[in-house]
Amino acid sequence: MNNEINYVQLSLIKKSQKYLKNCERKGINIALSPFCDLTTWINSLGYQKLHLINKNKLLSLGYIRYFFSEIINIGRFKFDYYVYNGLPNKKKINIIYSYSWKKNFKKGIFFDDYFKVNSEDKNFFFILNSVDGFLPKKAKNCIIITRTKTFFNPIFIFHYLSRKIFYKNFFHEFNSTNIFNEFVNKVVQNEFQDKRVNILIPFENRPHQNAFILASNSKNNKNRIICYLHNMPWPFQLDMIYKKIKIDKLLVCSDIQKKVFIKNYLWPKKIVQTISSLRFKTLKNRKKTIFLPFDLTEDNEKLLDGFKVLISKVFFDLDNYKISIHPLKVFAKDHINFKKKLLEIVKNSKKKNFKTKNTDPIIFSHPGGTATECLQVCKSTYHITTDKLHVFSKKIWNSIKISRIDRNVYKYVSKNTKFLILDKKNSIKNLI
Repeated sequence: MNNEINYVQLSLIKKSQKYLKNCERKGINIALSPFCDLTTWINSLGYQKLHLINKNKLLSLGYIRYFFSEIINIGRFKFDYYVYNGLPNKKKINIIYSYSWKKNFKKGIFFDDYFKVNSEDKNFFFILNSVDGFLPKKAKNCIIITRTKTFFNPIFIFHYLSRKIFYKNFFHEFNSTNIFNEFVNKVVQNEFQDKRVNILIPFENRPHQNAFILASNSKNNKNRIICYLHNMPWPFQLDMIYKKIKIDKLLVCSDIQKKVFIKNYLWPKKIVQTISSLRFKTLKNRKKTIFLPFDLTEDNEKLLDGFKVLISKVFFDLDNYKISIHPLKVFAKDHINFKKKLLEIVKNSKKKNFKTKNTDPIIFSHPGGTATECLQVCKSTYHITTDKLHVFSKKIWNSIKISRIDRNVYKYVSKNTKFLILDKKNSIKNLI
């Protein structure tokens, strides 16, 4: 089992490196193109492309679907930005490019969930992507970018087509991801001064983040770029592969994460720095919790079958478990329906009178950083997935003991590994 997972993941890293190098030779900017955004955690064009690379195929129905989605979405969204204050006229400016939700604002003051600083602090200026479209009536020290869904606009598509039609790598330029990249670049060119600044980003290697970095560097190549990986480690981190844009520091929150990035994902040793977490000061107790993934990309029936097998072999205290859905997916029909089916299985499961009941967490599909969080807090966790890219590889994560309970059911144990270093006193102010 471990050998198969090791082979699939390590060979896919090599295949992907080759694919990205071929794209670079063709003059494609791999940091910006959705065809090169090889993510495992969200269903997208890059996710579909990654699975084609894995299977040595050129096309699939999923790939075609998301390809056309990238084209159609060119005419379905409107971008704008709102300046609440211009950039301060100071010698030293620290700009945080981050995300915002309505919950982050109180009386016009923005609080950043990742760096744990707010817009009342005059040491920082914020450029924010509004995830839920919320715009406060008043705010301090920030610019807010909005992305609004509109009626399909074929005129805009034809206008954009006329601008891109003669580009060498046409489809890498003519897509909705690139529209947003260009808008982010516009914000930087319009609002940045020529003076040197520090850029701070809760980094996920997303194309729009890379666009912001590239635009900042073009404005002044002496700008200092500090990227912070705020998540805990996840099994297959190919979406974080180094894409050769100028970054001065990549801050990660454990030595094991640093080692994996340098050894497997090509990050230069001099860039990656271990710090204690800025986002997390403590970790929650994750016992008696079932976690659903951000996107349900796998066969739901096979996942549910795996759950039935698991609870038939391991006695859990299911009556006291809660089901956790990602905050951005709490109203998603797929997630709501999956939760209902889980509750039905729990209701119909046979009750066994064991004195000791297992309270370890159970994770479905892509685990994100939840698996390592559970391992640090609970020491062991169960994982149900049909995708070998979602399982920990012993060759990459040698401190995790991996055992297979059934075809799509795994158990992880890690007793002494710190996947996240915690320090309540650590602050971003100490690092800039």
